[in-house]
Amino acid sequence: MKELLNILEKILSLFVSLLIGGMMLWVFALVITRYCFNFTPSYGEELARYMFVWVVFLSLPIVAKKGAHMAIEMITARLKGKAAKALRLLADFFSLAFLSLMVWQGTLMVQKSSIQTSAALEVPMSWVYAAIPVGCLIMLANVLSSFIALIRTPADKL
Repeated sequence: MKELLNILEKILSLFVSLLIGGMMLWVFALVITRYCFNFTPSYGEELARYMFVWVVFLSLPIVAKKGAHMAIEMITARLKGKAAKALRLLADFFSLAFLSLMVWQGTLMVQKSSIQTSAALEVPMSWVYAAIPVGCLIMLANVLSSFIALIRTPADKL
């Protein structure tokens, strides 16, 4: 499972990098057209906003897997052994519960928004909202892998 998650992380990293680069070029082009030609396409800002949503939700699993997300380590840095393991297991359990809820509710949102289209691009809003369950499902798999590895790790090794 770890090998599959590593491959998925590389694919996500590439896709997110391409999205960020594309978004940067697109916004730059919008600024140029607005100030040099006094014209902005009606779908311009909407496309950048939807790209940003996908960047955020696809970056979540990458950041979480590397442990680079925001964390309050004031308590966890002082704990060792069984107490540290118990706290990390509890944190992973709540993360699993929250991410499961996000996948479930995100999927419902995608289903409900399938009849709605965006104003300027006229694409189904379900394409935009699909970023939520996709990103959270991948993050759920990462947290589950971490949770299983933590269960198998002896407390004195933490």
